[in-house]
Amino acid sequence: MLVIAGTFNVEPSDRDAFLAAANAVMAETLREEGCHAYCFSPDISDPAVVHLFEKWESEDHLGPHMKAEHIKTFGRALKGLTVNSRDLTMYEVASEKKM
Repeated sequence: MLVIAGTFNVEPSDRDAFLAAANAVMAETLREEGCHAYCFSPDISDPAVVHLFEKWESEDHLGPHMKAEHIKTFGRALKGLTVNSRDLTMYEVASEKKM
């Protein structure tokens, strides 16, 4: 199992447009085989921060996602926006349990 988590630092004036593009890519990604979770969330205290959380069955499932047309569309949508930074980390999870 893979978990990807991190943040995008977005110009606050571009946040709504970023979230609209994120909403579109979320809907398509959640239909992909091997995707267990994929969620962009605006930070409630910092208007420049948007969080990303993903959970994938394996790297074999993540690979096709990175080449999917909706990811390319998302990338094109971001070109017109000011995204100051992106900080994402991938974790390999050996096990999980409910809390």
